[in-house]
Amino acid sequence: MKTGLCLLALILLRAVQADAQWAESGPRYGAEKGFFVRGIVSSESTLTGALTVELLTNGGSHSESTSLGGDGSFEFRSVQPGVYELQITGPDRSVLHHEHVIITGPNQLLSINLPRRGSADRLASPTVSIRQLQHKVPAPAQKEFSKGQTAAKKQDYQAALDHFQKALDIDPEFADAYSSVGVAEAILGRLEEAAEQFQKAVSLVPDHTLAISNLSIVLAQLKRYGDAGQAARQALKLNPSLLRMRYILAVSLTREPGHETEALDNLERAAVEIPKARLLAADILANIGRREDAVKQLERYLGALPEQDADRHTVEERLAQLRQP
Repeated sequence: MKTGLCLLALILLRAVQADAQWAESGPRYGAEKGFFVRGIVSSESTLTGALTVELLTNGGSHSESTSLGGDGSFEFRSVQPGVYELQITGPDRSVLHHEHVIITGPNQLLSINLPRRGSADRLASPTVSIRQLQHKVPAPAQKEFSKGQTAAKKQDYQAALDHFQKALDIDPEFADAYSSVGVAEAILGRLEEAAEQFQKAVSLVPDHTLAISNLSIVLAQLKRYGDAGQAARQALKLNPSLLRMRYILAVSLTREPGHETEALDNLERAAVEIPKARLLAADILANIGRREDAVKQLERYLGALPEQDADRHTVEERLAQLRQP
């Protein structure tokens, strides 16, 4: 079975980065709009020439562009929250890569992975399990699924949802279609329905990593932290490199006392992709009396924060409080 790109699912995975407020145990950090967003591009092929990273708003109008650094880093200094198409262009303005991202909070780190040249059609494809390969999707269902992906690329998520649902009407065992329905429902704000669809995908394919990960994210957004943590553990068993799942697992662990060590371990790992994990780690360390370690976490966070960032003053105040004898 040829699986789709599952572009919508990738969008939702980006959304977890801004939700440090899930913990609800410490101060609120963040700006409502016009915030700083950083990113890193990794590629299996050598990137040459002057490359540009662009954010395009709905309808394809230009929003903001920046140069890609020699180390693969880029930054946007004033971005409004919303859904964007991110594209990387070459010196001749040819598009080398594009994908949809959700900008949800200040200091978001976008991790962009470029496949080896010649494999662009496999961009963002999830690992395909044996069970998925064994299931043969009828051609009409695959056609509707492809139409749904096309609609999603145009940010017409209701049309995408309709096509994904038609694919399921034809093939009720099409796990990828359930997963994509779930993401469309989530983007449209129907989180309970999204969780139900992700669970259907997992019921059909228990090792559907993408559906499990998205289920964890939605459950966390619904404040069902215990269930979110269980889903995150399941996703990490399948793919230990999913750092966003480590963040959600850590958040779920903060809901009950006695799990501070495991939560801190996961936050330290997650901070590579989600810098705000250090803020939650600082709160945990302060609460268990490790003020010096909490100070170090905030110092490391501030060290990577731009001088003009809206978060800086709040974090500096918190740091000053912790430094007081």
